[in-house]
Amino acid sequence: MESKVRKGSKKSLGSQTRKDTEFFDKFNNFDFVENRFHAFMARYKFQKSEKLMMRKALDFAKLAHNGQKRDEGTPYIMHPLRVANILMDEVAAMKSDIICTALLHDVIEDCGITLKELKNNFNESIAQMVKILTKDPSIENHKRVYVETIMNSNDPVKLVKVCDRLDNLRSLRFSTNKAKMRRYINETEKKYIPMAEITNNYIFRELKHELSVIRNRMRR
Repeated sequence: MESKVRKGSKKSLGSQTRKDTEFFDKFNNFDFVENRFHAFMARYKFQKSEKLMMRKALDFAKLAHNGQKRDEGTPYIMHPLRVANILMDEVAAMKSDIICTALLHDVIEDCGITLKELKNNFNESIAQMVKILTKDPSIENHKRVYVETIMNSNDPVKLVKVCDRLDNLRSLRFSTNKAKMRRYINETEKKYIPMAEITNNYIFRELKHELSVIRNRMRR
């Protein structure tokens, strides 16, 4: 499956994210993040059926993650929402299955949703991508197997994963946990920088930029 890429839109906020104060001032503002999602979905040329599927995925993810919090204390749903926004605005991945996968990427791992439920509510493509993006602790060496499986998967799966990692790194701007920062630096350099390098140059650069931001914060 190939992603549709919107080329050269001057309306994209992607080039501004490092410098745009509002972007990080409102990074953990749910209304701001959700409004961006709906604005991007309306702006770009998704079919009506695709928009319905994306709204359904958001509602499904909201219900599945209800009551869950991120380490920084924000509603968990903000993370998959921001990943979807990265894909639409910064990467220009214009295929609804990819956006739905971003919204749903943690529902099996963290919410007890089954693969069958995803197939019944969405489609085989979305369900299988979410499955690949789900860690399975019952497998021996599951962390290594997880990354290897994604690396051997199609480009949309890798793209969702590196966007997921980018949002997690950006979230560390609001953390004081240096042990977590060190772990994320190590994991990102070993696993996700190589993945991004063969997947998307923009995300590759953004990951490296966020690593430098984290290192600077750790020196303070």
